[in-house]
Amino acid sequence: MRKKAFQLGKSSPPWMLTYSDIVTQVLVFFILLFSLSDINIVKFSSYFRKMKKPPVILDEEQLRRVMLELADYAKEKNLESMIGMEILEQGLIISLTESLMFHSGEARILPEALPVLEVICEKLKYLPNNIAIEGHTDNIPIRTKDFPSNWELSVARAVNVLKYLIEKQGIDPQRVSASGYGEYRPVAGNDTDEGRAKNRRVVLVVQRQRLRGFDKE
Repeated sequence: MRKKAFQLGKSSPPWMLTYSDIVTQVLVFFILLFSLSDINIVKFSSYFRKMKKPPVILDEEQLRRVMLELADYAKEKNLESMIGMEILEQGLIISLTESLMFHSGEARILPEALPVLEVICEKLKYLPNNIAIEGHTDNIPIRTKDFPSNWELSVARAVNVLKYLIEKQGIDPQRVSASGYGEYRPVAGNDTDEGRAKNRRVVLVVQRQRLRGFDKE
């Protein structure tokens, strides 16, 4: 007499195999999320500090938009020869000539320059980027009671612009800094009047944002 084959229950329906695969994948996904949430942020930050340059947040289009808007304003007001702009590695560079901003050898901002600064502040006030203000001169020495050298003059001009941005336009003081470089960072030769005029300037550097915690040591 032939014995019946031993059978363990009924076979699973075809859809059950697909369902079990999906459940397994979902489980793996949540395990992966859990493991990623446990990253040691100290080690992660330490790794980026070892990089030659920290990662830069992608704000290129934002800076370019501000530059184009200010360029349109300069063209409309016939100030193209007095307001220079370019985007470099450090950020958006806004250069304002001495003839626009100050009398020769003085640091008080001219009244006619205030509307220009106001427009610039309108574009920058609500950006998260820090702003570095730089004063520059030509190489002709200055020796006055207020400014014994070009160092003092360049610093005073940068500080006065900084104070205007903070006190009159409400820029967050934590976002701005001021420095003076005298004649030591020229953008043109000092052997001609034209070159010296280009070197006498105040520069606003709208710095690119960098990821917090990843600054260079």
